[in-house]
Amino acid sequence: TYGVRQLEPIKTREQHFVSLVHNIVAKKRGNCLIPVFALGKAQELLLILEEFWEANPTLQSIPIYYASMLAQRCMSVYQTYTNMMNKNVKDKAQIRNPFHFKYIKNMTSMNDLKTNGPCVILASPGFLQNGLSRQLLEKWCTDKKNGVIIAGYSVEGTMASHILKE
Repeated sequence: TYGVRQLEPIKTREQHFVSLVHNIVAKKRGNCLIPVFALGKAQELLLILEEFWEANPTLQSIPIYYASMLAQRCMSVYQTYTNMMNKNVKDKAQIRNPFHFKYIKNMTSMNDLKTNGPCVILASPGFLQNGLSRQLLEKWCTDKKNGVIIAGYSVEGTMASHILKE
């Protein structure tokens, strides 16, 4: 996907990601939209956010939602096959299944959004062209306290690409 591009170490990228989320929801008291694709990146980010919320009690009242019907359907596969994943997930699975989230709820439509305060929503599609991620972007983009984090790649001509360029 990234060709000849040099990426920062994963721990550095994860720390940068959670600090961006924290800045939006805890410091600015805004909503954080993270457009994602249903498989792979979404589950990785959910694990990172769950761990960060667990370690930061001041964030635990701020809801995290993921909004993707496909991600919801395939979550049972992730929950079942933790033994096929990396060492970090396998180690966590010895204590409890890391894909049984304590701080993250599924969201199927805008009607499921039950908060007046800040929240984090991982929503598909990742390119922000349509669907729930686009609806949330349009709803929240006029308020400067809100933020969007493009955590994956983008394709030229999509809204995600446009945001990254601006």
